[in-house]
Amino acid sequence: MLLYLLGALIPPLAILVYGKIAHAGLSVILWTYAILTPDGLGMLLWICASLHATYIIRHARAGLQIHRN
Repeated sequence: MLLYLLGALIPPLAILVYGKIAHAGLSVILWTYAILTPDGLGMLLWICASLHATYIIRHARAGLQIHRN
């Protein structure tokens, strides 16, 4: 539960806890733009980064593979 809170506040760090470096890189990009972008677009990017972190954490805890096509 605490890891999901970390994923909402600092998404890249929460993803790195599970060792998903490539996904953490994407999260860093989203999170950085969210911090640097004012107004609603920044909030939307932050929510996207948080949802991405939640998705990665949930799949890593369940031991599921994330498929790429």
